Amino acid sequence: MAAGLGARFCSLADGSCVAFAERGEGSALVMVPGWLCHLEHNWSHPAAESALEKLSAARRFVWYDRLGCGLSDRDGFELSLDNDVEQLTAVLDAAGISRADLVGYSFGVPPAARFAAEFPERVHRLVLYSGFARGTAMMPRETLEASMQLIRADWDMALRMLASHMLPNASSADLRWFAHFQQVGADPEMAARLLEHTWSMDVRSELADIEAPTLVVHNRDDQVIPAAAGEELAAAIPGARLHLLDGNEHDPFIRDSGAVVEAILDFVDGRPLSSGPAPGSPTGALTAREQQVLALIAAGATNEQIAARLGIAIKTVERHVTNAYRKVGARGRADATRAAMAMELVSPSSIE
Repeated sequence: MAAGLGARFCSLADGSCVAFAERGEGSALVMVPGWLCHLEHNWSHPAAESALEKLSAARRFVWYDRLGCGLSDRDGFELSLDNDVEQLTAVLDAAGISRADLVGYSFGVPPAARFAAEFPERVHRLVLYSGFARGTAMMPRETLEASMQLIRADWDMALRMLASHMLPNASSADLRWFAHFQQVGADPEMAARLLEHTWSMDVRSELADIEAPTLVVHNRDDQVIPAAAGEELAAAIPGARLHLLDGNEHDPFIRDSGAVVEAILDFVDGRPLSSGPAPGSPTGALTAREQQVLALIAAGATNEQIAARLGIAIKTVERHVTNAYRKVGARGRADATRAAMAMELVSPSSIE
């Protein structure tokens, strides 16, 4: 788990307590959380911890637990979009931040968008990742009700299903980590209530009032929230830029964290966004080390396990992963595994 994540707390008008944390120095970059969250466990995966290190090395990075989750109060508050915005406002005020760059992730996109529309003087730049303008764009009502029923009836099974849905290219270790993260993030009743609350969100009428330069980032084949929802979001915000990534993951910081973090920091710092090769377009031969890393990825190893196995730093592993993915045209673990098998770096029997 990432070290030094000391929690701080602030209160809303109704007395509810919100936990937040920060790391780094400089201009503030504040992340509005997704569906379930936990101040510390958010970053306990090696890839997520690496993303935290990159964000906090570049900015004063601030994040928090939404009410109902993590270290924030778990009950005694009203679920509403107004309350979501009040939570963000309370965190900014408690942290002494008058103006910030905002990153809204997934279910945190509508609160971030509404805040930007209502308080334009407090938002410098806005990044909306894997989000939507209306919750109904996520799924039909029947799917929502079935999901809520499963969450309430069998939380363990729901956790496994949700983990595989949000991280379709993950190893078994990744899936176990993600299921545990969701489990500590909230209890099943709150998880179901938050899911229904998210489905009811709708900020379409407020998007035209957003003045901050806005970047909408979405994976083309997101398995949870379709890219069409991101396209609708970008089309309704004046001057917004849509940046589609060639991936199918929903979580920003586990498999495709390098591309997501890079896009966020490029945009908030006013740099041109990097654009990688099209998926499936090999760009060069793998080095011997990249072949080793690709083989271990295909065998289900995490970056941390690869680092320990090869005796190198995690950051070095990440660099090799990025280079290998680029060279073989992989968008995620499934593509990397197929490439490793095609190159005969692994046998089918060694793959989880």
